[in-house]
Amino acid sequence: MIRRARELVDALAAAAARFTVSARREKLRLLGLLAKREVDDPRVLHALHEALCFLQAYPDDPEVLASVDRALEGFPARVERLGPTAARRLQDSGIAGTSLDYPFGYPMARWLAHRFPRDVEIVWEQFTEEERLQESLVLLLNPTEHDAFSDEGGLGWRRWLEVARAGRGLTDLQALLELFDRANLDEATRDWLFESLALPIGWRLHGAGASRTFARLPWPRPVFHVAAKAARRPGRRDFVREVTRPLPALRAAPRGLAERLIEAARLAMAVRFRELFAFSYANPQDVLVVDPGRGLRIALIGILPRSRLPFEGYYAYLALSNGVPVGYGAAWQLFGALELAVNVFEPFRRGESAFILSQVLRAYHQAFGMRSAVVDPYQIGHGNLEALESGAFYFYRHLGFRPRDPAVRRLAEQEQDKIARDPSYRTPLPMLRRLARSEIYLPLSAGDPDAEGRLTASSLAGLVTGQIARRFRGDRRAAARAASAAVAAALDTGPRTHWPSDERRAFEQLSLLVALIPDLARWPAADRRRLVRVLRAKGGRSETRYVRLLDGHQRLRRSLEALVATPAHPPEGCHSMRD
Repeated sequence: MIRRARELVDALAAAAARFTVSARREKLRLLGLLAKREVDDPRVLHALHEALCFLQAYPDDPEVLASVDRALEGFPARVERLGPTAARRLQDSGIAGTSLDYPFGYPMARWLAHRFPRDVEIVWEQFTEEERLQESLVLLLNPTEHDAFSDEGGLGWRRWLEVARAGRGLTDLQALLELFDRANLDEATRDWLFESLALPIGWRLHGAGASRTFARLPWPRPVFHVAAKAARRPGRRDFVREVTRPLPALRAAPRGLAERLIEAARLAMAVRFRELFAFSYANPQDVLVVDPGRGLRIALIGILPRSRLPFEGYYAYLALSNGVPVGYGAAWQLFGALELAVNVFEPFRRGESAFILSQVLRAYHQAFGMRSAVVDPYQIGHGNLEALESGAFYFYRHLGFRPRDPAVRRLAEQEQDKIARDPSYRTPLPMLRRLARSEIYLPLSAGDPDAEGRLTASSLAGLVTGQIARRFRGDRRAAARAASAAVAAALDTGPRTHWPSDERRAFEQLSLLVALIPDLARWPAADRRRLVRVLRAKGGRSETRYVRLLDGHQRLRRSLEALVATPAHPPEGCHSMRD
């Protein structure tokens, strides 16, 4: 009996995550049959693609991997044989030979237009905000050009774009990006204005690397998966022990490797209609990479100094299995706490999610030495139905994470008792929503006195806002000037003109917070010198040094905790801030 393509694909998907001798034989048999079989149903072809991507990341042996590679190489031809009508049903799938459109932000749109100049363009037939576009373009032009858009005899924005190209062979997208790039706007305003237009940017996924199909980076020594290596979900103690185990192989990536990893991260986002701030503003001089085993590679990607967050350190990560991007996330570091957001791409969630999370945290711990890991409520289901239905709360709970809110913690314990009494019991969705109201955290340092609470960027930002409102009547420029002068005097920095511009910018930005410390000028000289190093490091080449120096400055931490603890009656701050 000849089995239908759908049955073959379903069987391959069912066998993909089993690593036994018989499962390997079944995979090879099914791959051989599918190589000779046309798949004319787009849904079945999509399912085949997902199974092949999983097998490329987690192959049994060289023979299986070679068969999978050949099958993926033939995917553009399979898509073409579907015909235009059926192929349109794979629109936005990220599969090679298809296309997608998404309102990318300015950094990603600019990168895509540079990386794939012939395949990226604005899809004007899907754009309806013509009046908003015309109003925005006027803001970017020289005043002498404004009448070009007038209703009485003006060119109109479409004809204006033709004139602006001046026969240079630019696409409409490239012409608009050029206009934004050269506009007299600061970076944040420019990026916001471009994103507010929500331009539908179309991308034809042709060529190497421009799809999920061909996302794998070169990986000369693949690791193969067999039953003996099957991942076991660790318990709390094993998980913490693994996360805190030394990882000496963590290293700064050479420039070429860093750029390839950043490109892989951007592509992994773009083909899935996603953008991540750290990838859009990635710093190729600040990429850490580690290969912790089992074919896994983790890249921690830092941000360009001018785009860094005001208080926290911020590194995103890309996880690859045998060179295939399998997940991404981000982490924010502040005074020993690491707030983590984790995502394993859908085709790979049957793989080694717990192992990936343990090694991601292990890399962050090696880099920053955090004493606790924190997961935001959204990640476990607060306003996130996918996380609720996937049981994210219990995934983290099994690893040792617990709610910070005592009331939610009691609810979790009650649910755990129900599960212990009745193994068939499943926490209902309404209760999962209640459990997701609190952030959860995992202590990584025994006896950490700060495990139950932490300083947050929002609480520090609130202090700055209050000071600006009370002392400067909302004049933020005056507040910044006064704070910078006050902190420089208190810390005896001397002239700062010889400092790199990024370090000067970081000093001035953080001074708005530091100036609130009432006894700053009376600190011991050693503490003041160490604080200068902290402030400068925020604008340094790598943000890793800033995170470490900040966490090590106990006097600064205690001073900020005292300020946050008394928000209703904050201290006056440095004397010169009051003048």
